[in-house]
Amino acid sequence: NHLLFRTLSSGINAEYGQHYYITNNLRNMLSVLLVLALAQASYGCSSDSFSVTSYTTTNLPLATETAIIVEFTADCPDSKLTAVIAGEVVPVYGIKDGYMVTLVKEHSALPASAYTVDLYDESGIAAYKNHDKESSAEAPAPIHSVTVNHPGVSKEGLPIQTEFIVMVASLLVWWGANSVKAKISE
Repeated sequence: NHLLFRTLSSGINAEYGQHYYITNNLRNMLSVLLVLALAQASYGCSSDSFSVTSYTTTNLPLATETAIIVEFTADCPDSKLTAVIAGEVVPVYGIKDGYMVTLVKEHSALPASAYTVDLYDESGIAAYKNHDKESSAEAPAPIHSVTVNHPGVSKEGLPIQTEFIVMVASLLVWWGANSVKAKISE
């Protein structure tokens, strides 16, 4: 009888110990996952997956205003981003393959220079606006910062418009053809 009790109790203890071991491991794994999820949520955007392409207006005759366009991809899940370019707060738009920010002004308002595009999330832009309003010494750090080199706008190509060159060439051909026709008619 004593042997039967001992066998049953050791089986129960072994089963309880195995159950305790599985429950404790599961609890540890869940706490590690929770810490990783909180770290990722507090981190926001990952700089590892950040890539940028930019465009600025350079041809004066083809554009009435200067445009700075920045397209980027970033790992910012469910984040509403805002950009600051040359001290102006502009929205960031979601596009098919990432995000885009655009600033369009008169040519004289955006001269040739290197412009910094600072990207902020919702709390960052609120802190930036508060900093801007109060003129405090230290500005909040952006999530990402991109430098766009704008060479300025210039008149590219020939000093004479191509339409004028074509018109003069057409008139010369017409004058030459008329002269030949007049000599043949004589």
